[in-house]
Amino acid sequence: MVFSKDGSIYDRALIHPDRNNFAPRVGFAYTPWERMVVRGGYGVFYTHTVRQGREGLLGFNPPYLVDNLLQTGVSGAAAVASAAPFRLVNGYPSGLLDPNSLAATVLRRGQDPHQRTPYIQQYNVGVQYELMPDVVLDIAYVGNKGTKLNGFRNLNQRAVITNPDGSQSAGARPYPTFGDIQWMENRAHSSYNSLQVRLEKRFTKGLTGMLSYTLGEALTDAPDHISTSGGGAGIDTGVFREPQDGNNLAAEYGPSEFDIRHRFVASYIWELPFGHGRRFGSNWNAPMDFIFGGWQITGINVLQSGLALTATLGGATVLNLGGERRARPNLVGDPELPESERTLQRWFNTNAFSAFSPAPQAFGNAGVGIMRGPGLANFDFTLAKDFRVSDRRRVQFRTELFNAFNRPNFGPPNIARDSSGFGQILTAGNARIIQFGLKFYF
Repeated sequence: MVFSKDGSIYDRALIHPDRNNFAPRVGFAYTPWERMVVRGGYGVFYTHTVRQGREGLLGFNPPYLVDNLLQTGVSGAAAVASAAPFRLVNGYPSGLLDPNSLAATVLRRGQDPHQRTPYIQQYNVGVQYELMPDVVLDIAYVGNKGTKLNGFRNLNQRAVITNPDGSQSAGARPYPTFGDIQWMENRAHSSYNSLQVRLEKRFTKGLTGMLSYTLGEALTDAPDHISTSGGGAGIDTGVFREPQDGNNLAAEYGPSEFDIRHRFVASYIWELPFGHGRRFGSNWNAPMDFIFGGWQITGINVLQSGLALTATLGGATVLNLGGERRARPNLVGDPELPESERTLQRWFNTNAFSAFSPAPQAFGNAGVGIMRGPGLANFDFTLAKDFRVSDRRRVQFRTELFNAFNRPNFGPPNIARDSSGFGQILTAGNARIIQFGLKFYF
């Protein structure tokens, strides 16, 4: 263990400064002929916040931080306090927050002292063409590449010993005087490539709208280390901040937890051409305009494919090697089901995954993101009516519908192989919501 001290930047921060953060940017726009523009750009962007707002990592070690529990039926270093309830007015039970009472193998947190600043290279090239004076077609390639991204692993993972019967046992740790070491280093990479198509109509004659479609792929060998958690069905997509095997990081490569292959969005505002100041009905009397004039329809409609899913495995068949890792089962078949066979009780082929036998074993061969969850189809609409008070003042009454067609948008299925609900979908997004609003414009 290395502790900070007064002196140089490294002595005080325990991380050598990275003085090589060169971040160039370049872009261009070229008009080969009238109504067409070719645009492109490239840039390097650094991230300087790591676990900001949550943990300082190095400062979260004893003696500066002590995690302890009130437990029953324990002895030794864990039995630093009784399980009897206590009142804070009387102070903490003796020994509860004493670092000297912790076992030598308590979890430690560490970082590579030579780590570099993670950076992203972003690049794009596209063509915009004016189909009509108020209509533009935009087709672009957009991508990025993440390098030296922060990733976790257990630096002190136990060795795996294979027994004659095929089962496995946990061996010694690389650093036997320590327990688990949550280690952060520049081990992760990512890439994103996409085709993006957009058709946009600027606001003329009471109508504006945009249609956009993205075909994209986001790949990485580590998920975001703050957003991932063991949330369970409806929350979890199966990836976790610590890899299944800290010594085989290549097995973690696959779709990111936010990878969406297809996404289509339509948005629009249409002022119906009836009433004062519009194409029809400019001379209507007040009652006619009150009933038929000043209507507006708006909408945002989204269609997208499902998230990538990774099956996990826990329970007694998994060999405990320490750390917060999650094992994956063995893949023995095609995990995808034909769309006609998918149900809420069995969204993917649960028979394609097997637990370890003979047990226990440490690692399964199922990959990351080899299944897909349910897609999303959401239609939001607004029907609004303007009531003129004067030339510069008006009142608008709005009826807003979210998920207007009351379509069930299901959450991810249960991805835990050892769960009785493996493959089942137990959650869904909001049902139809209708709300009313009143606005005064002046």
